[in-house]
Amino acid sequence: MKKKDNKVGQPTPEKWKLNAEQKLSYQALYVLYLMVEDKVVFPNFLSGKLKYAQDAIDFLEKKKLITQSEKIKEGKKVLGVKVEKSDVKWIYEPTKAARQIVERYRQQYWGFLSFYDVYGHVDPATGEFAFSLFRQILLKDGGKKAWKAYKKHPRWMDYRVPVAVYKGLDPREYVFFSFMEEGRFIPTEKDTDHQWAENLFMEEIWEELYTVLKSAPKWEDQGDEEVPSAEIMENIIMAGAKVLKKQQKKLRKYIKKQDDIIGLEDELEFANGDHQSDYEDYYDDPIYYQGNHHYTPLSDPLFWVTAAII
Repeated sequence: MKKKDNKVGQPTPEKWKLNAEQKLSYQALYVLYLMVEDKVVFPNFLSGKLKYAQDAIDFLEKKKLITQSEKIKEGKKVLGVKVEKSDVKWIYEPTKAARQIVERYRQQYWGFLSFYDVYGHVDPATGEFAFSLFRQILLKDGGKKAWKAYKKHPRWMDYRVPVAVYKGLDPREYVFFSFMEEGRFIPTEKDTDHQWAENLFMEEIWEELYTVLKSAPKWEDQGDEEVPSAEIMENIIMAGAKVLKKQQKKLRKYIKKQDDIIGLEDELEFANGDHQSDYEDYYDDPIYYQGNHHYTPLSDPLFWVTAAII
């Protein structure tokens, strides 16, 4: 049954701009992710380019998601640089609520990748999905190299943004976190000047995000007088779900016969049995499915309130 409060069929925004508060939410969540994953330890005094993260730190402290602590392990990486215990006396640590927020959001992002990457390579002329040959190419006809080459064929169009918009999701956050997954903002020991922090907080990253969104097709432009745009989009969504279900089922059977599949972990993520219930819910109603939790966009200030309560 269609939910009255669902935003399915929402119009494509005329402008994708994020305001300063929304940008800070994105950046603060990523800083929180770094803390939770122990990829970085933030000292309570930031200097140099680390000052770019100060607003995010202040935001998280105000939300009571991080606390100052004297605990620090010897040799622990502090923003990519190994230091001795005596070099840093106070650090920031994430609270239990912070860890829950990061876990919830990672699940939400995982869900987007699992359910919507199938729409990343669609042939609008034939209605074909590159994913329909995923198993055949990846596991029989050449492996990951052949699969990547197949996805580069010019006939494929990326419908992930219009599908996300039509379903009532906010694609801006998924584009941003795709940047994150590429490792753009991961601190390294070689980055002693902390260029990663400047890259995370500089304006150029937002312009790149807007370019990705503006270049994507609009769902309203997909139809004609005989076939409305909404019908086209719902047909695409339903067809993509069928392709995903077929491939996921085949891959699960294949994996059970293997002791180990080296180098395919990323490509086979959606076949993970731990999330089988998520798939079943999705297949029941792929148009209106938005995950096991009520979807609140990260750009919505209520995200932090809802996430903390849950």
